[in-house]
Amino acid sequence: MMRNEIRVRRNKKRVFILAIIVIICVTIIGGGTITNRFFRDRIAEAVNVEKTLSIMSEGNPINKAVNDIIKLEEKRKADLELNAQREILNEEIAEGKMEGESIAEENGKIAYLTFDDGPSLIVTPQILDILDEYNIKATFFVIGYMAERNPGILQMTYERGHSIGNHTYSHNYGYIYKNPNNFLNDLYKADEVLKTILGADFETNIVRFPGGSFGKGQNFTNAVNKAGFIYYDWNSLNGDAEGINIPKERLLKRFNETSKNKNELIILMHDTDQKPTTVEALREIIEQLLNNGYIFRTLEEYKN
Repeated sequence: MMRNEIRVRRNKKRVFILAIIVIICVTIIGGGTITNRFFRDRIAEAVNVEKTLSIMSEGNPINKAVNDIIKLEEKRKADLELNAQREILNEEIAEGKMEGESIAEENGKIAYLTFDDGPSLIVTPQILDILDEYNIKATFFVIGYMAERNPGILQMTYERGHSIGNHTYSHNYGYIYKNPNNFLNDLYKADEVLKTILGADFETNIVRFPGGSFGKGQNFTNAVNKAGFIYYDWNSLNGDAEGINIPKERLLKRFNETSKNKNELIILMHDTDQKPTTVEALREIIEQLLNNGYIFRTLEEYKN
C-alpha cells in the first residue's frame, strides 16, 4: 500500500514537470505569450532606426549642449584670428600713415582746415562727425555770442581735440573796425566767454579778423600783435561766404581754383547753420587733399 502511494506521488510530480516543459515549449514556438512579447519588444526597441536617429539628432538635449560648446569654441577661435588680423591691419595703416605724413612733411604739403562764425546747432556737429571719420583736427574761429547760444557745441568741439580760436565777440564790422581799441575789447569779451564755457584755465592766442586782416591797416594788426595775439588769414577757400546754399559743385570748384599749386593751405570755410552745403562738400575736399598727399594740422601747430 505504501509503495503504491509513493508511486502515485512520483507520477504526479512527473506529470506536473512535463506540463511545465510543454508550456515553455509552446510559448517559445508559438510566440504569443506575454513573456515572448516582452522580449520581442525589447529587441525591437534596441534596433529601431527611427528612435536611434532621434537620439542622435541635434534636438536631443545632450547633443544640443555638446554642439553649443563646439560652436562657442569655433567662434572663440574665429574671434581670436579676426582680432589678430585687425591688429596687423592697424599696424600697417599706422605705418603707412606715418610714412605718408613723413613724405608730406618733406614735400611741405600741409592743410589747415579752418571754420569761422560758429558754433552752430546743426552744421558744426555734422562737420565734427566728418572730421572724426578721418581723424582730422581742425581750427574753429568762434564768435563769442554764438558760443553763448551753443555752449554745449563749443564744449564738444574742444573735447574732440580741435583748436579754438577767437573771432571776436560781436562780429560787428561797424563797431570792431571803428578803432583798434574796440577790436581788442571785443576780443577780450569773447575770451571771457570762452573761459566761462571751457574753464578758467582755457587759453588761446590765435585770432582771425572777421573778413580777414586784408586792408585793415597796420594800426589794427600791430595792436593785435602787441596784445599777444597771433592772427591768421587764409590762402584758400571753398567760397561758402559768397552766398547762401551755394551748390556743392561750386564750392568744390572754388576750392580747386584757390588751392592749385600750393603746398601749404590755410583753408577758409564756415560752420554756421546757413552753410549746409559746406558739409556736403567737406568729404570731397578732404579726399582730394589726401589723394594729393597733404597732411592735416591745426593752426596751433603752424610752423612759421
